[in-house]
Parts: sequence; structure tokens; C-alpha cells
Amino acid sequence: MILSQNIHKSTKHAGRYEEIIINILINYFKLNGYDVVPHSSLNIAWGSIISDIDILMIKNFQLICIEVKSNRDKIAKAKGQIERIKDYIDFAYVASDKPIDNFELPDVGIIQIQGDEVTILRMATKFTNKPDLFSLASLKKKCIENIFGDNKHLNKSSNKYELALNVYLNDKCSRECLKEIVTCGGSCGISCPILHIAKEELLIEKTKF
Repeated sequence: MILSQNIHKSTKHAGRYEEIIINILINYFKLNGYDVVPHSSLNIAWGSIISDIDILMIKNFQLICIEVKSNRDKIAKAKGQIERIKDYIDFAYVASDKPIDNFELPDVGIIQIQGDEVTILRMATKFTNKPDLFSLASLKKKCIENIFGDNKHLNKSSNKYELALNVYLNDKCSRECLKEIVTCGGSCGISCPILHIAKEELLIEKTKF
């Protein structure tokens, strides 16, 4: 289960103008029943260009991100940021205090900020695509190994890309599994939620006739 207290906090500081928008959005979504984690960081191996998210939210086991762009920033930059993390989340929004006439990614929702008023101009559509190889290879090696559970045939000498390719080709990691990995807070060993999931899946596989 995804828990907000397990999610890493980013070491990157938001800009002064983005911070104002972020605080408005925190208040708005908390009042609407969301568990909100500002300045969050996903548990993946690559740097902050991929992992840092302005706002990460949880509601009904769904993971939602908001990329914030002030009127001093370029809205178009949010496109690449969302594309890099869309395999780890369910929904994404871009929010700004300047008009957003259109946004190139049709599944991404649009939030307009005017003063303290929040208006959702376009609702986000749930991401349903199969996670790609890049997203899997961006995980930490120990996380990829845990996806295999107690598989004795796993070659621990394989590099991370080879392991990720094995996972990808054999459909061993769903979006739900990825969500658990990137929000686990870096817990390892017997407390790893993915290790438990992998063990359960392996047990089911062994009991098939």
C-alpha cells in the first residue's frame, strides 16, 4: 500500500514564484481529501531530473503528480518532466498562474491558478500504457532484483539493464508494482513491499496445475 510518510522529500528547492502556487494547491487538495506530499522525490536510481516532483498526491490508492510552472517559467518544460515519470503514476496535471491554452499531452490535466482560486480546466486521464524499458532500467538494481523474488535462477552478476530487459520482456512488473517501488522510501530486506509481492506471485505460479 502506498503511504505518504514513506515518500522521499526532494533536496531541490522550488522557486519563489512556484512555491506560492504549490502552497495554494496543497490547501486546495487537502480540503478535497487528498494526501499531499510537496517537493517529493521518487525512489529511483537516476538524478533529480527524473525523480523530483513538485506535488505528489494519493487518493483511493491512485498516485497523482502535479508539475507547477509559474508565469516566469515555460509551460512546455512540463511535457518532458511528465513523460519521464508517467509509468510510475496514475494521473498527471500541469498547474500555472498564467493561461494554458493547450497542452501537448492530451492525458494530462490542466489547472489554472488565479489569485487563491484553483480551477481545473481539464481533468486528467488515467495512464494505462505498459511501463517501458527506460522506466524499468531507471530503478535501483536491488529493486529490480526484488521483482524476481526468490527466483534461484536469477543471475545476480547481470547488470541492471539486463535485469530490466528480462523484467520487460517477461511482463514481470505492472504499473501497480512500479508505484510501490518508487514510493517505498528505500526500505529494504524483509520490509520491502515489492519483495512480498514478488514472493506471493511466485507462490501462485508454483501452485498452478
